[in-house]
Formats: sequence, structure tokens, C-alpha cells
Amino acid sequence: MKKFLLLLFLIFSVVVVFAQITFPTPCVADYKINNGGGGCPDINGTKPTGSVTLSFDQPVDPDHVPGVTMVQDITDPSNPVTVIDNTFRPGELLNNGDVKYCYYTGPASNNNLQGKHSIFRFTVAYRGPSGGLIPCGEQIPLPVNFKSFTATRNKNIVALKWTTAYESNSLGFEVQRLIGGASWQTVSFVYTLAPGGNSGSDISYSYSDLNPTKGVTQYRLRQLDMDQKSKFSEIRAVRGDGQNGKTIIFPNPASGGGKINVVFEDADGTRDVSLIDLNGRLVKQWKSVTNNNLQIENLLPGFYNLKVVVRETGKQTVEKIVVNKN
Repeated sequence: MKKFLLLLFLIFSVVVVFAQITFPTPCVADYKINNGGGGCPDINGTKPTGSVTLSFDQPVDPDHVPGVTMVQDITDPSNPVTVIDNTFRPGELLNNGDVKYCYYTGPASNNNLQGKHSIFRFTVAYRGPSGGLIPCGEQIPLPVNFKSFTATRNKNIVALKWTTAYESNSLGFEVQRLIGGASWQTVSFVYTLAPGGNSGSDISYSYSDLNPTKGVTQYRLRQLDMDQKSKFSEIRAVRGDGQNGKTIIFPNPASGGGKINVVFEDADGTRDVSLIDLNGRLVKQWKSVTNNNLQIENLLPGFYNLKVVVRETGKQTVEKIVVNKN
């Protein structure tokens, strides 16, 4: 009987481990080196040597962009040489899914990646929930997986609702809001409903925020572990109390490379959204958008049209977006 119970426990443990929600950790598929600065900033008076753009064998999660941990010259595959004394800044996820890294060559470098006939191998790693580095290709469990998060205004009350599909070592959630250009403010803390902070099934939460603000408010959740490590949810936005009318876009004009927030009418509906430049070219497209807000990132300076089509009614609106140079 004891052996049977032990066997059941081991089977259950294995199921729990493999049921954990993970984020992808793709490996490098190709690279491109751009020497001469590559639009990278100076650091403490040191000019950039260039930039390296890496493409990956599967999409990179925007919340988990890897860092470069090692570079090897593999021009001679039988004798790989580790490239030393190069410093890489955190990566920037580009619109096409590649990641750009600015790099700086120190005085002791044995190769500054400028060799025209050299072949390199780039190794990357991801930051795990405990803070350690995890090599690409491994599965990293997330402490909490947000299944949904919505924010809806009803007069001067904003109803926040979220569901977690998985929680591990969770303490609870800070409810934060941002009004106008002020800083993020914590308005409440909601303790986890997961027994002991651990759950492998859906758990629903809600919080009602008294918010009579007349302008747009953004909300996010800061999930805290019992060891005080944290992660943020996606951002949701609501219109101000009594603020009706067309789609709201802010900031507009926006600075180059910054984030643009789009808040749709509060009415329920499914939207197809297209971002089009002045030459009529499709820059980005989102299908079946059901949230009442959308974030657009990494836009080049210029003028754009945002076309929104509500599927249920066929109603179409077009809003203008301006992105200034930095």
C-alpha cells in the first residue's frame, strides 16, 4: 500500500512539473553585425563599436528578451576561439522579431567582431524566475500565468478583473494605476487565493477602484512572490468618467520608438485594427481585438493612419497618429 501511494505521489509530482506554464527560450538562428556605432549610445564616455542583430528559431517573448552571454569565433570549427572583453547592452526587440544588441569593445579584446571573413557563434540566456540565467532551449516555469485581465468603467467605478491559469509561490497582486503623466500609484493589494500560493487551475480575482478622473487611466498588476520577486501584467486603459466619443490615442504626437496607447469605445465588440503609413503600406495589423485598449511600440518617425473596423456592425473609423523624431 505504501509503495502504491508513493507511486501515485511521484506520478502526481511529475504531472505538476510538466503542467507548469513556461515562456519560450529560442536559440539564435542567424546574425548580422553592423560596425561603426549602429545608432547605439555612448556609455560613460565609451563610444559603441557597433551592433549585432540576432534572429531566432522561434518568436521571442517581449517580456523575456535574452542577453548575450558568449561569442565564439568558429571560422575554424575544430578550434573555436572565445571572443573576450566585449560588453553587450540589453537587447531591443524589433518589429520583425529580431533582437538588436549594442556592443562595446574593451582594450583587451581579441576580436572586435569586425573580421570580414570570420564566422561567429552567439550564445544567449534568459533570466529565470529565481534570477538565475537559463540557457536557450530550456523550459522556464513562470511564477504566475495571467490568463486574462480587463478594466471596465461604470461611471466613477472602474472594475478590474483578472484570471490566473497557474500560480507558484505567489503572495498576491498590487493594483497600480497611472493617470496622465504622473508616476504609477499603488491603490490596493489583493492577496492570492491559491492555497499556500500554489495552484494549477484557473483562479478569478476582482477589484473595484473609485476613480472619478475625467482623463484616461492606465492600470496594471504587479504580482509578488513570497520571496518578494515580482512581474507585471499587461497594461489596460479606461476612458475618463463621462469621456465619450471617438477612439482615444495617447500620447499623440509620440516620440520616436515610444509607446502609443489606443483606447477604443467601451462598447463590447471584436475589432480588426490596421496601422497604415502615408504611402498606403500596411505597417502592423491586429485581428479579433476584444480588449478596449491596444499598445503600439517601436514606430519610426512619421505619419500614420489607424483604421478600426468593428466586425459586428461593420463600423469603420480612421485616426491619425504622429510620431516625432527623438
